[in-house]
Amino acid sequence: MIEIKKIILLVMFSLGTLTYSQTKHDKVKELITLNGTFPLSKEVEKQVISNYKKKYSHVPESAWVPIEKKINIDTLIQQVTDIYEKRFSEKEIDELLIFYKSEVGKKIIKNSPEMISEIQKASADWAMKVTETINDDLEKKGYLQSPPPPMQK
Repeated sequence: MIEIKKIILLVMFSLGTLTYSQTKHDKVKELITLNGTFPLSKEVEKQVISNYKKKYSHVPESAWVPIEKKINIDTLIQQVTDIYEKRFSEKEIDELLIFYKSEVGKKIIKNSPEMISEIQKASADWAMKVTETINDDLEKKGYLQSPPPPMQK
């Protein structure tokens, strides 16, 4: 009789734990929110629509109402979540959550937008220099003409 009570208590405890533990899906949503990969917010929908309203300022507000009902960020959130779930195990997601909650992780999150901008600028500058180098060398060797010859049909 005592064994049956232990089993019942164990099952009840296990079920209770399962209801309180995060699913992999929930962990991924927390991760992409935490690390700044993707803003999981209805505010994004409002921002997107607001940008289009500015772009198409001649469109009356009444035209936007049915459009706004069709815009739903939840489908994009699901796609982004699926991408993470395919690439990372639940253990890896747990480790990433721990990292992004650490001081170094918080520093990466804080500095990422600026770093991305700087990296994009550096990449664009480098690509321009590569293009100049290639074009200059090819032009000096006679492979390119400036201006280029007319296209032949």
